[in-house]
Amino acid sequence: MMKSWMENFARSGFERSSDTAHDLKTPLNIAVLNLELLRMRVRKLSGVEDDPKMDRYSKAIELELRRIAQIVDSYFLLSSPPKGLPEPELLNVVELIEEAASKAGIRLESSPETSMVLCHPARAREMFRFFFEGAAKMSTPGQTASCNKKDSALQLFVEGRAAADGFDSTKVFKFYYTDASGNPELSLASARLIAETYGGDLTAIDNGGELKLTLTVPLGE
Repeated sequence: MMKSWMENFARSGFERSSDTAHDLKTPLNIAVLNLELLRMRVRKLSGVEDDPKMDRYSKAIELELRRIAQIVDSYFLLSSPPKGLPEPELLNVVELIEEAASKAGIRLESSPETSMVLCHPARAREMFRFFFEGAAKMSTPGQTASCNKKDSALQLFVEGRAAADGFDSTKVFKFYYTDASGNPELSLASARLIAETYGGDLTAIDNGGELKLTLTVPLGE
């Protein structure tokens, strides 16, 4: 039970999250634009079109600026209810799960006919999409998924072989996570954030290279 004095903090965060995301992304976009202008200016002054070190440094700065913009979008927008939408509703999420698994190329071996979850439909769709996208990136092709109900909760599993050696299950849910190719990867962090806002959780277990992801959300039945 949230203490009464904390409700104002939560309410203020929810109401301002979308505007805050926009306010934070505006200077980031300006910084990216000015970085490109700075590159052009340095090339003109130096008379050198291709400077490997200059290109490497500027690309690293641009990557981090764009990463921050992604984190801002994910955290501030997904940690609060969708702006302007009504109250959450009881939704049979089985079709959303099947759709997300299919698009990610992951075989769903079993699922119940109905699984009613109290959520916003748009957020539920995003949660399952992020979950399966992240699972597909973290494991090699041939993954399997299954879904069941247990202890008043919906449990969704994906099992497969970790795509990269030395997979660290403690870091994969961080918004600063970087995949094996050096690219920002926020899929699982975003999926877990949405799950937590509806009282659920997302965990990862690595057992000698065998990866198991478990998404849990309370049933509203």
